[in-house]
Amino acid sequence: MAFWVVSMTLSISAQSEYITPLDGPGVEIIKVFIHKSGAVSLYISGAVVNLDRCTATSRIYIPHDLAGKDAMLSTALMAFASDNKIEAHGSGCSATVFWGGRTDVPIVDNLWVL
Repeated sequence: MAFWVVSMTLSISAQSEYITPLDGPGVEIIKVFIHKSGAVSLYISGAVVNLDRCTATSRIYIPHDLAGKDAMLSTALMAFASDNKIEAHGSGCSATVFWGGRTDVPIVDNLWVL
């Protein structure tokens, strides 16, 4: 299996932490949603650490203005297409208008393939 690390930095006023357990089994990407803003939501299945207490953890969010977002999206799509699992690190929660309500999801700032 290929091991690719895509590492980015995101400035948000929350503490950075692992979204998935470090050296855990990883999570599977089951759907990819591209927002009109260019942001990306990855629907995932598997164990998630939710230290920011986001209201939903069935998807993770890559902001449109994240430096390296395109490389991160390419890596996520490669994992999705090849049935490889990913792990992620992030900071904070994001609510998107598309889903309405107060549901928010973890914001990704680093993503790697297992």
